[in-house]
Amino acid sequence: MFVFVSFILSAAILAAIYHYAKATEAKLERKYQLIVNLRGLVTLVRQHRTATHYYLMFGQKKLKQLEKIEQEMERRCLDLIEVAHFDNKPMYRVLHSNIKLLCRSWKKHSVSKNQLVHGKLIRQTLLLVDDILIAWLVDVEREELEEDYRNLWQGIIDSLDCLTQLRVCIEGCESELGKQRVMHYCRMMHRKVNQLSVVGPLSVPSPMYSATIGRIETLIETPATELDREFLYQLTSELSELIFTSYDGIIKEMAEELYQPIPNTAVV
Repeated sequence: MFVFVSFILSAAILAAIYHYAKATEAKLERKYQLIVNLRGLVTLVRQHRTATHYYLMFGQKKLKQLEKIEQEMERRCLDLIEVAHFDNKPMYRVLHSNIKLLCRSWKKHSVSKNQLVHGKLIRQTLLLVDDILIAWLVDVEREELEEDYRNLWQGIIDSLDCLTQLRVCIEGCESELGKQRVMHYCRMMHRKVNQLSVVGPLSVPSPMYSATIGRIETLIETPATELDREFLYQLTSELSELIFTSYDGIIKEMAEELYQPIPNTAVV
């Protein structure tokens, strides 16, 4: 009888351990899949912003590319809603609604409003990534990694806010006041990207980093230069790439350390 009871208890303990392990694995996989899809969605919204900007400002109609991007954004949103925990599904439904609204209304926007709407959507998506990563780090009690991440996150958000303001100013850069605003935000962006390079993966200078910083420094050092809207937008696109390269680098590092590597994001 004693042997039988011991066997039953052992089997129950093993079953509990197995159930706990399966539940933990499912929880990790959910977080991982959410991060992968949100990361891909950020890339798509940035591609959408670029294509719609060139349509609105320069008349370059990239409608086939936009259709593909919008279809992929829809797919990502549906995947996020499906993967998310029941309690968190409303957040992803709101994100989905905002994506659909953007796809319906962007042609009616001014260039500056188009930049602001896309910027807000990118920020909303990044905040969802941030929530997942912070909860993950708290769960595994990685305080040192959490502190490093928080420092980088604040630098990322500050840089993106500044970049959005710079982009909004470009439309009016031909006036003297508009030029002063552009130069003000160029100087701020120069400081913020350099600060970001100290704490992020950009601490090892890349050719892209050196070239972009060189261009913005030349602009700051020659304020009498006549500003060109297309040049400025290209510069802000390069600055955006630097910021997201930095943030993407830390996401990849954390995902690999906490669970498994993240696949590269495809360009549509």
